[in-house]
Amino acid sequence: MKEYKKIIIFLFVTATVFAQQRQDFKIQYDVSKFRGDAEHVYLEVYYAFDVSLLKYVKLGSDYQSEVIAGVTFKRSADDSIVARQAWRIPFSVTDTTMLLNSRSYMDVFGFYLKPDIYRAYIVVKDVNNSEIKDSISVLLDVKLLQTETIALSDVELALSINQIERDSTNRFYKNTFEVKPNPSRMFGLQQPALFYYLEAYNLRKNESEYYYTNAVIANAIGKEVINHEKKKRRINDSNVEVGMMKVNTLRTGVYTFNYIITDSVDNRQFKTSKKFFIYNPSLPNDTVLNRASNDVDASEYATMSEQEIDKEFEQSRYIATKGEIERYKKYSTVEAKRKALFEFWSNRDEDRSTPQNEQKQEYFKRVSFTNNQYKTGFREGWKTDRGRVYIVYGAPDDIERHANELDKKPYEVWSYNSIQGGVQFIFGDRTGFSDYILLHSTHRSELHDENWQRQLQAN
Repeated sequence: MKEYKKIIIFLFVTATVFAQQRQDFKIQYDVSKFRGDAEHVYLEVYYAFDVSLLKYVKLGSDYQSEVIAGVTFKRSADDSIVARQAWRIPFSVTDTTMLLNSRSYMDVFGFYLKPDIYRAYIVVKDVNNSEIKDSISVLLDVKLLQTETIALSDVELALSINQIERDSTNRFYKNTFEVKPNPSRMFGLQQPALFYYLEAYNLRKNESEYYYTNAVIANAIGKEVINHEKKKRRINDSNVEVGMMKVNTLRTGVYTFNYIITDSVDNRQFKTSKKFFIYNPSLPNDTVLNRASNDVDASEYATMSEQEIDKEFEQSRYIATKGEIERYKKYSTVEAKRKALFEFWSNRDEDRSTPQNEQKQEYFKRVSFTNNQYKTGFREGWKTDRGRVYIVYGAPDDIERHANELDKKPYEVWSYNSIQGGVQFIFGDRTGFSDYILLHSTHRSELHDENWQRQLQAN
């Protein structure tokens, strides 16, 4: 695989100082891992966002906007940065009516990474309006692919796949194909065909003329609803596996795409999978499927490691009840922990008609923000007092920063106008290492100390 080094830019745009308010600005993303070299995995991050929600400014005869998009990988063990890419992406339209409907921009970042557990941060910011932004934090366990047996890359789900001439300027080109990703993994009404791309390696480990493939779509309870089977010749040690499946007859719900290679020598099977969503309001809901959507085996937790599960529950503890925390401590198996975390967030999903859990997305968006803004030399941002308050209560309506008063150490006053008729949180940097701790709050359930100022007296 070839690492992409350029991004090609253009698309659409809007009216003078104009920003659509149809919905919140959100990033959609997906990740796929492929074979790199002997020491590295090649990883692609796909992302998309709605450019009609950006702010546009009249420049000459056009209306223009610009975003900064970036992906950063940090090693989970020590939070050190190992890779980063960022781009400024301009957009332009001649007529603002072009942006009355949503218009999606998608792109890809490519990285070569050594095996490790990483936290990936995906950020998109509007240059013209700092309030139009979104960020996502993703935990990834990156492992080298097997070399002794047949091995499969991750699946890239795509909007289209076309065979084209080699084109080094096309960021979606790889192995003779133009593969346009679908970071939302949403198909159905607007996207009736699911395209898939993956790579198979070490096919010649066994000497026989053929191997067999199955491209399978299964619903939330694991029942196969589509199955395409093929018999293929072993021509090369590696092969690109691409195809298309019509999904316009599937009902709304969560599905899994499975790709299985069966070795004709010993009948061993090798599988790679990816979950996706169908939105097809023209068909009646499947009541069996809707009940199954409450099954942990049909959720993202089914494939998470115990370390990932523990980390996510630890980060969720600020809104966990005492009973939930105590019960989780007693679980000794990863299956029990998966079920507990699945139920934890399912119970907090206020709109189960959508495939996403908006409450969970917002929570971990805040976790990602605090890790970027409030990290100290000793703790991750979400573990700090400011991080906790931000995660639990959201962004404050106002922040007063007192950094240079002669007789006091630095402190901050955060005000929330819509909580309990208006509350304040006061944080002080008593150590001088930018580790602001909570000294006092007027919130009824928080630390209260009317004499908080004595803790900030300069020596």
